[in-house]
Amino acid sequence: MPELHDALQDLSEALDRRLVLLDRSMRVVAYSIHESPEDRLRLSRILAHSDAWDIPATGGKDGALRKVDGVGPVVMHRLLRADRHIVGHLMLAPLDGADPVGVVAGDQLGRIGELMEARDSSARARLARSGSLAVDLVSEEGERRREAAAKLLGEDILGVSAHYCAVAIGPGNRETTPAALGRVEQAVAETIRFVNDTSTASVIGGVTDDGGGVLIFPRPVVAPRLARILTRPRLAPARAGIGPLAPLDGLRDSYRRAGWALRAGSLAPADHPVAVHFSDTGTDGILAALPVDGLGPQDLPAPVRNILQDGKTRSWAPTLETFLDSAGDIQRTAQVLNVHRSTIYYRLDRLGEVAGVDLRLGAVQRDLHVGLRLARLSGFLDIPAASRS
Repeated sequence: MPELHDALQDLSEALDRRLVLLDRSMRVVAYSIHESPEDRLRLSRILAHSDAWDIPATGGKDGALRKVDGVGPVVMHRLLRADRHIVGHLMLAPLDGADPVGVVAGDQLGRIGELMEARDSSARARLARSGSLAVDLVSEEGERRREAAAKLLGEDILGVSAHYCAVAIGPGNRETTPAALGRVEQAVAETIRFVNDTSTASVIGGVTDDGGGVLIFPRPVVAPRLARILTRPRLAPARAGIGPLAPLDGLRDSYRRAGWALRAGSLAPADHPVAVHFSDTGTDGILAALPVDGLGPQDLPAPVRNILQDGKTRSWAPTLETFLDSAGDIQRTAQVLNVHRSTIYYRLDRLGEVAGVDLRLGAVQRDLHVGLRLARLSGFLDIPAASRS
C-alpha cells in the first residue's frame, strides 16, 4: 500500500526519527529512509531478527522503551484497530537526551493504525480471491480455468512462469470428519503463510467444495520442505500429493495426478512420505486412480481372492508380498522376514495350493503382485505393509 509507506515517511520527517513498522507477528512491513551508517546497521539487524522477537508488552499511546540485543534502545508504540485489537507496532530509536516516549501523538498513531488495518483487510481479501481462483484453475470446466488464469496473471496474484506445479492436500486417511477437513484448510493456510514469511516467492491455494486442498506453485515443489510443514502436530496426519510441472493451462492434469499421489500416500502411508511426487509413487499412483474404495474382494484376481478367503493363507499374504518384492529371492525374503528359509518354502507352497497357481510363473507373479497391492490399497489387508511378518 503506497499510502502506508508514504504516511510512514511523512511521520519520520515530522518527528526527525527513523521509523520501522512491524505487523502483529513482529515482521517488518515498512520503514522510513535510513541514511546514516548507524541507522542502516540498526535497520539491517531489525530486518534480520525482528520476527524472532517476543511481542512487546506496550502500554498505552505513550509506548514503551525497550532494549533489544544488537539493536539498542527503541521505543515501541502499539497500533490499534477501531475495536482496540493490535494490528502492529511502530518502532523508533530515541534521541540522546530526549524523552524516549511521548514523541508520537495519538492522532499520528491512529492514522498509521488505520492504514495498517486497511492493509490487513486488503491482504485478507486478496488471499480469499487467490484461493477461489486457485480452485477454479484446476476445475473440470475449461472456461473457469481460462478465466482464472487470466485474472491471476492480469492482477499480479501469481508469478509468471513457464511451468507451474499443482499440489493436492488431504487429511491423510479415509477420514472425512469436520476435524479432518479443518486440518486440510489449516494445512493450506500454513503452507502459504510459511512461504510468505520466509521468502518473497509466490504461492496460492484454496479448498474445493468437497474439502480438498489445492496449492499452486510457479516452480517445482521441494517435497521434504512441504512435509516439514504438514508434520506439525496440529496438522498431522495431513498429507500432500505433488503433480508434475505443467504450463498454466495444463494444471488440471497436474492436479489430477497430484490427487492420485495423495491417495496412494493416504492408502499406503507406510510406503510413501507425507509429501510425495506423483512420479515417485510408482504403480501405486496408477492404482490409486482406480475407484479402489468401491472395489470388493470379487473384483480381485481369483488367486488373490482365494488367498484372502482362506484364514491361514490370508495371514501369510505379507509373506507373499515380500517374496514378490524380493523378485522371488527366497534367501532375501527370509532375511527380511527374519524367519528360516524352510518356513518360507512351506508358506509359499501352501499359498500356491490355495491360490491354485504356480508361483514360479512370471505372469502369475505379476497378477499376484498387482492384485495384492490393490487389496492393500482397498483396505482388505489390515496388516500394515511396514510390518510384513
